[in-house]
Amino acid sequence: MNSNFTGILLALAGGVLVGNCMLPLKKIRIWPWECTWLIFSFVSLIFVPCLIAAAAIPAWPGLYASLSFIELLPSLLLGFGWGIAQVLFGISVVRLGIALAFTIIVGLGTVFGTLVPLFVLHKAELASGNSELLIAGCGLMIFGVALSGFAGKLREQPQRETGHGYISGLGIAILSGVLSSMLNLSLAFGSPISETAVRFGAPTSTAVFAVWPVTLVGGLIPNLGYTAYLLNKNRTWGKLVHTAQDAFLSLLMGLLWIGAVAIYGLSTRYLGRLGDSAGWAIYQITMVLTANTAGIVVGEWKSASRRSLIMLACGVVILILATITTAVSTR
Repeated sequence: MNSNFTGILLALAGGVLVGNCMLPLKKIRIWPWECTWLIFSFVSLIFVPCLIAAAAIPAWPGLYASLSFIELLPSLLLGFGWGIAQVLFGISVVRLGIALAFTIIVGLGTVFGTLVPLFVLHKAELASGNSELLIAGCGLMIFGVALSGFAGKLREQPQRETGHGYISGLGIAILSGVLSSMLNLSLAFGSPISETAVRFGAPTSTAVFAVWPVTLVGGLIPNLGYTAYLLNKNRTWGKLVHTAQDAFLSLLMGLLWIGAVAIYGLSTRYLGRLGDSAGWAIYQITMVLTANTAGIVVGEWKSASRRSLIMLACGVVILILATITTAVSTR
């Protein structure tokens, strides 16, 4: 199988998984948000990434001792910025719903996460046909996100007496979207870590798994900090001992998310020189499409007007075109 095609399939699979990772949140009945997010963060940011790294990377975690702090710092700091985005993302899903929150956050994250590596790491290829296609795909992505966001606003209008909740949720989602690109940037700028993993015997295709624990430890700090603050403020620590169903759903959220990230990390190694940009775009766009579908399935658009549904459909069509354009840019 052609390596580019393999990379595209992996990016698509990762996008589908992560687009569904918040669905269990809709089924949680007893636990408040902070209990769910504590388990989700522990599973997805510490437990599973370390298991994967230990299984895939020889001499892990000892290989980090051969790296200077300066070499580890970019991934750690970018992970911290992404961790703030992750907290805001969880709040946005509650305020805006799955479809709209995913669309805004992922749309902005795609643009920044795709273009920054392209302009910083691949300057010599900016004039190439592949780069032009990739930039065109980002343009289509912006257009598709704008249409989907407008559809979400139309959906909200008959359901709310005031736009205050929508506007505040929108602001949180926008900030989360900009910061969320730091997850891909930490991978793109984490080459000293992955190169060290290769020197220690890791295959090139899985060396990226050595970067994730560093990035996700940075992301864990704001996630644990905020959830601990809410658990203390709301005195909800005691609820963690209740309801196995809510615990399982929180665990499932974490497994879906980190599974998607791991698959995406593999995809970048199969997509050629622009893999860190094109793979991120395909992964993120697929995430938006999946989240929109999930939002429709769980009834978020059940009472929406015909105009908003038409607008959403147009946005989805544009996003599909953006996916195809970006996939072609990897040839």
